Amino acid sequence: MFQYALGQRFVSMGKEVKYDLSFYNENVQTLRKFELDIFHVDCPVATEYELRKMGKVQNFFDRISRKFYSGCNKIYKENLDAGYQPEIFELDDTYLSGYWQSEKYFKDIRDRILAIYRMPEGMNRNSKELLSKMQNENSVSIHIRRGDYLSKENYRVYGGICTTHYYKKAFEYVRENLANPRFYIFTNDIEWVKQQFKGDDMWIVECNNNVDNYFDMFLMSNCKSNIVANSTFSWWGAWLNQNTEKIVISPDKWFRNHSVSSAICDDWIRISE
Repeated sequence: MFQYALGQRFVSMGKEVKYDLSFYNENVQTLRKFELDIFHVDCPVATEYELRKMGKVQNFFDRISRKFYSGCNKIYKENLDAGYQPEIFELDDTYLSGYWQSEKYFKDIRDRILAIYRMPEGMNRNSKELLSKMQNENSVSIHIRRGDYLSKENYRVYGGICTTHYYKKAFEYVRENLANPRFYIFTNDIEWVKQQFKGDDMWIVECNNNVDNYFDMFLMSNCKSNIVANSTFSWWGAWLNQNTEKIVISPDKWFRNHSVSSAICDDWIRISE
C-alpha cells in the first residue's frame, strides 16, 4: 500500500509509473499475496524486459550480465537510516527499491489515496454489526501483532517495542483523554491477548479470518481513535481514519535496528516502551 501510494504521487506529477510484482510470482516462496486488486486499482505491471533494463536481477544470468554491463543499473535503494528521502521526486527512468513507509511521500494527495483505498465490498454480517457499534461510541482500535513478529529474524527488527507496558500506558492516556472509551483489540494471537488484557471496556475482534482480514484494517479506520503497533497493518488503519478529532497513539520508534524512521506521523502521540 505504501509503494502503490508513492507511485500515485508520481502519477499526480505527470510521470509514468509501473510496478514490479515479481515478488508475488508463483515460483517465489512468500507468505504474502498481491491483494491490492480488492480496490480495483489501475496497476501497470513492469515486464521482465523492463526490469532488466533497470538493472533488476531476476536470475543467475542477470547477475552475470550486470558484471559486464554495469551501466544498466538504474536502481535507487531506500536508505532506512535516512528517513524521508524527497530527492526521489527529482529522479526519472529509475527503479525505486524500498518500503517508502512515510505519509510524507503522499500526504499532498491524501484525498486521492483515500478515494483509492475505500472499504471493499463483501463484509460479513458480524463485521457490519461491529462497524455500526464502533461508529456510535468512543471506539478505540488496538493492534497487537505477535505471531510472525516473534521469529528470531523479525524480532531483531520489530521486537521489544510494543510491549505490554506500551499498551498499558496507551490505555491510560486514552482513558484520561476520552470519555467512556471502548477498546477493540485486533491481533494475530488471540489466546495470549485474552490472558494479558481484560476489562469490561475491551472487546477482542474475531470476525474475520486470514482470507479477508483486510476488513479488520477498515474496522480500525472506522474507530474514533487508534492505538497502533509498529506494523503497517495498523498504520493504515489509523491513517485511513477520517475522524478529524481522532487520537492516534504510536510507539516512539518503528524499528529496533534503525535509529531514524519517518513512519510515525507528526501528529501522532508517541509513547515509549
